[in-house]
Amino acid sequence: MAETLLIRLAPAAQGFRDWLLIDEQGQGRGPVQNGVPDIGIIHSVRRVVVLVPGSEVLLLEVQVPGRNRQRVLRAAPYVLEEQLAGDVEQLHFALGAAGGDSRYPVAVVERSRMDDWQALLQEQGISATQLVPETLAVPTDGGWSLLVDGSTVLVRSGDCSGFAVDGENLAELFALLRVKEQAPESARVFGSLVLDLEGVDLDLVEDPAQPLELLARGYVQGPVIDLLQGNYSRREEWGRMLRPWKASAALLLAGLVLAGVSTGVNYQRLSAQKAQLAADIEALYRQTFPNARRIVNPRAQMEQQLKKLQRKSGVGSTDFLAMLAQTANVIRATKGITVRGASYRDGRLDLDLLADNLQVLDKLKQDLVSGGKLNAEIQSATTDKNQKVESRMRVQGKTS
Repeated sequence: MAETLLIRLAPAAQGFRDWLLIDEQGQGRGPVQNGVPDIGIIHSVRRVVVLVPGSEVLLLEVQVPGRNRQRVLRAAPYVLEEQLAGDVEQLHFALGAAGGDSRYPVAVVERSRMDDWQALLQEQGISATQLVPETLAVPTDGGWSLLVDGSTVLVRSGDCSGFAVDGENLAELFALLRVKEQAPESARVFGSLVLDLEGVDLDLVEDPAQPLELLARGYVQGPVIDLLQGNYSRREEWGRMLRPWKASAALLLAGLVLAGVSTGVNYQRLSAQKAQLAADIEALYRQTFPNARRIVNPRAQMEQQLKKLQRKSGVGSTDFLAMLAQTANVIRATKGITVRGASYRDGRLDLDLLADNLQVLDKLKQDLVSGGKLNAEIQSATTDKNQKVESRMRVQGKTS
């Protein structure tokens, strides 16, 4: 599978120009194709490199003290302001690798053009790994290289410097460079167009490759300047994509916090109920076995005592536990009842009760019987001086 999908965009917002699948050495894995890559091709590669028109990117150099790239990137627009025709606030700046003497190569492009390129790629579902000026993909041997592509000539004058010019104006531009003593003594030329540049020794490279194939080779040579920096970096792109979801994420987080608080409250409530139930079991055990001195595990001790009773009376402990559990649940749910004592013998549970009034006592009896598994009988009921009802009630399981 090819490593990289190399795409070239056309100038003046004219869309996709051509594309090529290349390997790590910059060799094509197929012919150059025009237009938009197929969706299957886009999804089959690991990297997508987009070459943007060299005529729309200005390559400069800036000298800013320090090695902090973010600080250099913030200072570059104002250092270069006098060399730029447009408002620096409307321009995007990208840095190349630092050189000697605190010098940095800088690529400058209009923000509106960056936005157009990003929108064009997004329409086709393309997420670019790098956005590179095509000028910096012209093959180089350290000197000047010219790539003739139709009516345009891409000129690479250094590792991270160069320009694009219309072929008809190339000779005039080189004459101006010669006046400024900036023209090279020699240059390599890729392409079939015959050039005549006064004072420059031109070495025509005979190579049948198409322009995009030549750019692929130059790209892997490096170095390049990736325009996806600052507000257009991959990290910023993810930030912009996730920004609309911040409110939803905040609501989700709030919901999780509330759920956690609710769980904590429920846990505390259930823990309190568990502690209360344990206290009730211990109290009932003390009432049932008043001679018990040391209570460690009331339930286990209750079972042990029941086994003793079982051996003596022949009554199963399971019946007693079921009766005790049902009776305890009903008593706990009835307000106005206090258990003063309890005893169990021969399948009968005798309860000494103190009730607020006879109605409460009668309600307890009815609630015990209503479950369908118990019989309850009030054996005595007397009113004390505080108008409380002292009663003795017998509970036993129903016989089938």
